[in-house]
Amino acid sequence: MTLLTFLLLCSLLIMFLISIFKKIAGKLRLTLPFFYLLIAIISTFFTSWTTENEQLVLYGLYVCVAISILSWLKSLKDYIRGKHKDASTDDMVTRQIQQAKKKGVSLERIYVDEQGIVRHQDTNEPIV
Repeated sequence: MTLLTFLLLCSLLIMFLISIFKKIAGKLRLTLPFFYLLIAIISTFFTSWTTENEQLVLYGLYVCVAISILSWLKSLKDYIRGKHKDASTDDMVTRQIQQAKKKGVSLERIYVDEQGIVRHQDTNEPIV
């Protein structure tokens, strides 16, 4: 009975650790390499192919990590592009507000729509 309890506790601990590592890998976008590595480790117990072709297994892991790095780089590029877009929209709205001031339009009578166009509150027409 104690051996069964020990095996049950060990399996629960392993599942708990796998769950934690899976969450960490998900946050870092490393789920593909994590599951690949997990499958490679588990397959060593059931077949000798993994140990005989260790270099090929490692190449597969390298490919999975490279895919994750490309994903990080794409996210970084999208983040930078979004920052530039936000800055250009802010500049455009600022110029439109300055032109509205020059035309003598009260700032209380204007609003900015979803596209970043400054419009007159009563007529919904663009100020510029």
